[in-house]
Amino acid sequence: MTKLDAWLRPEVPPERLARVRLFVGVYALLYLIARLRYFADLGAHGASDFRPVGIVRALEAPLSATATNAIAAAAVALGIAFVAGKNLRVVAPGFFVAMLWVTTYRSSFGKILHAENLATLHLGVLAAAALVPIPDEPGARGRHAGWALRTMSILTVSVYVVAGVAKLRFGGAAWLSGEALGAWLSWDALRKIELGSLHSPLAAKLAAQPALLRALSLLTLVVELGAPLALVSPRAARGWATLAWLFHAGVLASMAIGFFYPLTFVAFAPFFRVERLPLPWARRREP
Repeated sequence: MTKLDAWLRPEVPPERLARVRLFVGVYALLYLIARLRYFADLGAHGASDFRPVGIVRALEAPLSATATNAIAAAAVALGIAFVAGKNLRVVAPGFFVAMLWVTTYRSSFGKILHAENLATLHLGVLAAAALVPIPDEPGARGRHAGWALRTMSILTVSVYVVAGVAKLRFGGAAWLSGEALGAWLSWDALRKIELGSLHSPLAAKLAAQPALLRALSLLTLVVELGAPLALVSPRAARGWATLAWLFHAGVLASMAIGFFYPLTFVAFAPFFRVERLPLPWARRREP
């Protein structure tokens, strides 16, 4: 086994993968239930609002309200089975496809949410892990769990790096100076006030502090472009994940925008020894 292979497929306890699958599954299921009405109501939108992306590009027009309701309900049913660990070779891919369709269809009517997409990508890896046969050899189960968790970690890191590159690409010097962040804080707060939506009272105060904006802009880039450091060691992963969580907590406090997948820490679960967490209500499930 080469060093690269050993890094890509570290031998870890299979229980770790089972616990991560439980956490991601519970999060995805609760997310679907919390936004079920929103996902189901997409059938009420007109064709002029429909801008298909991803796999939804196969459609030329929006689905009927009956179809969107049925798909949303099916996604929840599959999510319940996934969390229960029932027939994962069938249920895991089914839940992933349902989640991919529901979230991509929603994105076809509005902005794309990277935290939502990351949760879906993690489900895709877990579905692949349920489908790939495990060789009958010493340590195979541990390496099988290892590649799945490593792949999920790489996906998490990649999402943050892409976000950082996008800021530099589209913001450039304005982002580095804090000007872009200040303009975004002001615009977001004003838009929410005009719409009567929930907004943060901190936005106006932060937007009037150029030095603080510059520091926060640089911190954002450190978190996003520095994400690959989380793949170096468990200690580095703990440090980066903590910093990333604080970043998202800051976004929530200053803009009333919640990226709940990382805020719940579930997005970072593949980096950690989560099988050590005491959860009496969680039955052991083999990957």
